Amino acid sequence: MSILGAMFTAVSGVNAQSRSLGHISDNIANSQTTGYKKIDTRFETLITVSNNNLHQPGGVIASPSYANALQGNVNQTQSVSNMAISGQGFFVVSRPTVQNANQTLFDDLQYYTRAGDFEVNRDGYLVNNGGYFLNGWAVDQTTGVPDTATLAPIQIVQTIDEPTPTSEIEFVGNLPASSVVNPTPPLAPTNIRVYDALGNAHTVSLEWVKRADNLWQLDIVASDSTLDPVSGTIVGVNDQTMALAPTTANVPAVAQVDTFTLPADGLGFGQTLTFTIGSNSVTVTAPVGGYTQAQTGAALVSAINGNPGLAAQITAGNLTATTFDVTADDAGTPFSATVGGTGSGQTSYIDLPGAMAAGDDITITVNGNPVTITAPVGGYTVAQARDALITAINSDVTVGPLVTASIFDGDSLAINSDTPLGTFALAITDGAITSGALASSTSLGASSVNTTANGLPTAQVDTVTLTGTVGPSEIGDTWTVNVGSLSINYVANGTETSLNDVAQGIAALINTNSALGVTATALGGTIQLTAIDAGTPFSANVSATNGSTDAFIDVQFGTGTAAGQLVGLSNAYNINGNATTPTAQSLGDDAIITFQVDYGVGPQTIELNLGAFQTTEGVTQFGGQTIDVRRFTQDGVEQGLFKDLTIRDNGDVELNYDNGRSRVFFKIPLAQFYDPNSLKREAGQAFSETFDSGSARVAGAGENGAGTLRGSAVEGSNVDIAEEFSKMIVTQRSYAANTRVITTADEMLAEVINIKR
Repeated sequence: MSILGAMFTAVSGVNAQSRSLGHISDNIANSQTTGYKKIDTRFETLITVSNNNLHQPGGVIASPSYANALQGNVNQTQSVSNMAISGQGFFVVSRPTVQNANQTLFDDLQYYTRAGDFEVNRDGYLVNNGGYFLNGWAVDQTTGVPDTATLAPIQIVQTIDEPTPTSEIEFVGNLPASSVVNPTPPLAPTNIRVYDALGNAHTVSLEWVKRADNLWQLDIVASDSTLDPVSGTIVGVNDQTMALAPTTANVPAVAQVDTFTLPADGLGFGQTLTFTIGSNSVTVTAPVGGYTQAQTGAALVSAINGNPGLAAQITAGNLTATTFDVTADDAGTPFSATVGGTGSGQTSYIDLPGAMAAGDDITITVNGNPVTITAPVGGYTVAQARDALITAINSDVTVGPLVTASIFDGDSLAINSDTPLGTFALAITDGAITSGALASSTSLGASSVNTTANGLPTAQVDTVTLTGTVGPSEIGDTWTVNVGSLSINYVANGTETSLNDVAQGIAALINTNSALGVTATALGGTIQLTAIDAGTPFSANVSATNGSTDAFIDVQFGTGTAAGQLVGLSNAYNINGNATTPTAQSLGDDAIITFQVDYGVGPQTIELNLGAFQTTEGVTQFGGQTIDVRRFTQDGVEQGLFKDLTIRDNGDVELNYDNGRSRVFFKIPLAQFYDPNSLKREAGQAFSETFDSGSARVAGAGENGAGTLRGSAVEGSNVDIAEEFSKMIVTQRSYAANTRVITTADEMLAEVINIKR
């Protein structure tokens, strides 16, 4: 029996290796099959009798060993509907039983697969190459929760995304704090496209106008709506007036003019005339032959105008034969001038009649101070007598400081006052002159008189008186002040509580415009206009007109620690519009303006979200010249057509539409088994549940141990070609060895048969 047992055992070995080769062949053939799970061979010995004394050969049996839980490589694809499982789990799929142009019916039995090469078929189902339809949960569009109680084939029938009317607009941006009040042209509006219930597009504009520091007006314009969020006209009381009355007349400045009279006899040789203002002075000296009166004036005028220090203050001119004028260069700027020198005061001339005999004497008395000369033995010639008298006068300490004597001509001498413009009393006594009598004559020197006194200018002052009603309803009242060809307009913004507020506003505008040539001071309900340059007149006129302005929503920004932050919204100026502002406006409260529009399909409520009060989350007011829009969005969409889909890692099936919106309609679950290797293999890389595999545990991707999904990818076969080739070589050798046992057993049996021969 041992030989036969060996033969039977070898035959079982041949059969087992044949089965193993079949498994290897199947694996190699499906090495590129999406989702294919390889089959290994498990060898089991067959035992007959085996103890300490006897062992009878039993043989071997080969059974398949499945690797259903072994992960294959994940490869990227270009198809958005392809998906691969990364981790544990299987797609739940269904097999169709009836499929025609009208309907598709499915087998009640559920199948499972790792082949994720799904594509959308003509009916909107996700079908893989094995012909299996992917199952999933429907997602509630209101709650976003999947219906886990119903697992059915996914069919994309949501090819049209119905429009959603706009219900909220969010504006995040900055209004320029440096904008002027009521700018011309106005700031560009911010526009946004909104949608009605039918998906039609319309434009809503936010128009911002600064009406005072930290105060803006907002108009919500929905041009093609039958309902107007902000409407009406604000008209004030038509009683405002402005009256202009002169208070102080303009007086121009007057330039000082002094007239100087020249010495009647001019200047004798060597005589001087000095003109002085402050530290600046000029002096003219008569040459040989002297100066006539006219020549003296011409020389002095030329010297004054040629001196830089004097020419910067005055101008000498208007020269006549006897006088000239000095005029201040700057009207209203006075000067003080003096004239000195030997030709500036009184001059007396004394003629000597002839020689003096010995003992003759002459006495000259100046302001009561006598000077006497007496001819010595031998007498004096006329020239000697003249020189002796000059010497006596100039050397006498009581007379010398008062006057100065000098030669006038051969027979005469001149006595000049030492004090500028000064005069003196002169008496002549000749005690004994035998040759004749003394003769004298007197002329006054230079003199001055203030012809035109310096005159300071007076600035023109006009007073503007305001009357009328002031208050919130007077928005748009215009107060105009014209000065010359320029004008300013103050437009009431409704924050004024008194005429003084209006006057202060007008004065501020005037004082910032230096080109007007006036300054303004507000005093109660009046304004004083004062010329900037005294002596320069101005012409002014004023007017006031009643204003009207379109309705608006009042937007207020804070100061101090809340500078630039939204602190208030008021609907007080929205006369007939339907927009409403929030009642709670404390720190952190939502700044939402609610309004209605109607585009022909009924009233549509929209919320304009401007952020939160006293924060920088929404609209702010900081520096800048234009409106800086950081985010301006709305939640409405127009009708959309299905474009493609996206598979998320958590199994969400997101449908994408050409209107830019994406919506999750399905969720793909994964099935897990306690023993996935015990699943029954079906055609097309599918499996079905068995008793040994256990029941399917269905959970969302990434939940309860299930793997995650990767879109635009597929899981390849988990077959390793190199490994299969190695196993094939081993199988071949094992097979050959078993056949060798059969051959050997056959030869041994032949020997047994040959024994009887």
